[in-house]
Amino acid sequence: MILNQLPTTQTQFDFRTGRETALTGPVTGAAERAASTLLNRLRAKGLAEAARQAPSRQAFTPDAWAAHVAARAREWAVPLIRLESMGIQRDADGILSSRTLIPLKTGAEASPFMDPDWQVVYKLFPLHASGGLGKTFEIERLPEEGGFEMTVRDAVLAETLEKLMLLHEAGAHPTEIVGIDDMGDYLVVKQPQAQPHVDLEEDRQLAVERIRAVPCRARFRRNVWVLWMEETAWIVSDLHPGNIMREPDGSPCIIDALLAPLPPAMIRSDRYLEQAVAQARAWRLGLPRPSDDPFALVRDDEL
Repeated sequence: MILNQLPTTQTQFDFRTGRETALTGPVTGAAERAASTLLNRLRAKGLAEAARQAPSRQAFTPDAWAAHVAARAREWAVPLIRLESMGIQRDADGILSSRTLIPLKTGAEASPFMDPDWQVVYKLFPLHASGGLGKTFEIERLPEEGGFEMTVRDAVLAETLEKLMLLHEAGAHPTEIVGIDDMGDYLVVKQPQAQPHVDLEEDRQLAVERIRAVPCRARFRRNVWVLWMEETAWIVSDLHPGNIMREPDGSPCIIDALLAPLPPAMIRSDRYLEQAVAQARAWRLGLPRPSDDPFALVRDDEL
């Protein structure tokens, strides 16, 4: 299928956002997920092009910034969303509220609102004046300690879009990129409504297996997993209780996480990291997974 050809039989009109959607309720199948994947790629490309070489919003008045965002969005066919049409209001201080949607607990990255009629959740990721949007982390090798340090930082638009698409395509909870609000303040994302986890440890293990990520025994100061996607190894972290939930059929799923790519040189620097990457890659490609033997990847001259 050509990228710009949408499977119209699997998409419908979202009356909240005024845009095409493949997620119309809590239950989704392979066809809806595939349709969301195509929508995500089209919209992410438009958003990336619209944001290319965009000046900092600090140089604009709010009205001028909104006009600039609208003009760039129209050039690249990026959906502009009126929050008021979704039933979301913001006061003079920018605080969001709604009389028709149910606000859920705000996370570190986004403010979620649940639509009780359609049983979907809209997540609003704020665009900061500095250009940051969402969260990611940097990984640093600590040669003296023989481990790795992870530092959370603000992500940029491209990084957050990439994370959302990777998790969706890897098999996490379905996630659809909708567009940006017409004031240029928020990235709008949509997910089916999920249910709370039952047993955190068991549900997290099953949710991680669903995206074919493997636990990593390299020395990090937090629990991490390795995911292979787009010919790249990714560290997955931040799978706290709020990010592990269940689909309507009871299947555990990841609704969000933090991701960061692993440079090849860093992978080669640690045998446990190298082993986890090899296993994740094989699993994604449907190949036999390498042995869990801790000495399997150790060179003979290191034994």
